[in-house]
Amino acid sequence: MAAEFPSPDSEEVLTIAHLQGIQERRQEQRMLAFCQVFNMAGELVGVSFDLTRQGICVSVPNDWPQGSDFEVKLRRMDNEALPTITVKVNPMWRQSRNESFDEIGGKIIAVDSPEAFATFLQYCQQAGPSGLVERPNS
Repeated sequence: MAAEFPSPDSEEVLTIAHLQGIQERRQEQRMLAFCQVFNMAGELVGVSFDLTRQGICVSVPNDWPQGSDFEVKLRRMDNEALPTITVKVNPMWRQSRNESFDEIGGKIIAVDSPEAFATFLQYCQQAGPSGLVERPNS
């Protein structure tokens, strides 16, 4: 008797492929990157939690528009020399954190400057998560 395998278009196969894709993305080193998150009008709207070349997790007000790609600006408070980075995000998941804020995880689909973004990521990796606090002048 032959073993039964799910058909290639079955929900089970799609779920397995989805989980494998998530696992592959998680193998890339995620780093804590606490940054201020601004809307495109320059208003502070939230914070980021972690960041990779391909993805980001942000906390934004729960009235943030749902279901469509969005752009935000990221800034670290602990290094004035770092440029503010603009990223376009394709939201993959959303979770309510409390009555005021939602957490959104998404795929970064565009950045304003790939070179500046690479420098920004390198700084986040070396400096750690303290990007919400201004560094005192020495």
